[in-house]
Amino acid sequence: MADPTPGTSRNFKPRTARGVLPSLGAVIAEFALVCLLVALVPVTVYLDTTVLGDGVSEESLTEHLHNVFLAVAVAIFVLGAYRHVGMRGYLTLVATLFACMFLREYDVVLDRIQHGFWIYPALLTLTVGCLIAWRNRGTTLLPMLHHLQTRSATFVYIGVVLLLFFSRTFGTGTLWEAVMAGAYDPQVKTTVQEGIELLAYLLIVYGAVLSHLHGYGAQAALQERRL
Repeated sequence: MADPTPGTSRNFKPRTARGVLPSLGAVIAEFALVCLLVALVPVTVYLDTTVLGDGVSEESLTEHLHNVFLAVAVAIFVLGAYRHVGMRGYLTLVATLFACMFLREYDVVLDRIQHGFWIYPALLTLTVGCLIAWRNRGTTLLPMLHHLQTRSATFVYIGVVLLLFFSRTFGTGTLWEAVMAGAYDPQVKTTVQEGIELLAYLLIVYGAVLSHLHGYGAQAALQERRL
């Protein structure tokens, strides 16, 4: 009797090589982990506003976690640029972006030297990073495209969008003045904005860790070469 579908076999099995596709248990475990990470945001804000009683200020736990997560992301991409010569241009640019963001977030400390002093180390970091990337410009575009195909890069990408765009628009005073009317409290607006930023940094650092573990898109590049 012929097979119901031409060109197929009754013994056909999908090519899901062990280790290529995640198991159901791994998917559930990652889902639980991401849920725990997201839950860290309201817990941290609660600690700042209720337990510590200082609100979401420049010296709050929320702000310090911003700096910690950014520092970890910078370290991961610097390490990647050092180890992966064929991706050095792209990974250097990413590390430079996050390093400049770290210096901007850390301005409360740098302002003790001079108000707005953060701009000088940021410009120096930007210059050095761009020079390194330029010297390795042949390792920028393709590694970026390969990395952006991965799940790990999606976490970083969404985190950056939340940080640079959503937190700025959803955390504007004009919006919350309209929502709260006469009961408007700028601390509410600040808390919302800083909470969104903390979520963004969590996604960025989570994506950075996954990127490091998965070779920054090296698998996508390998599959492309096989085609």
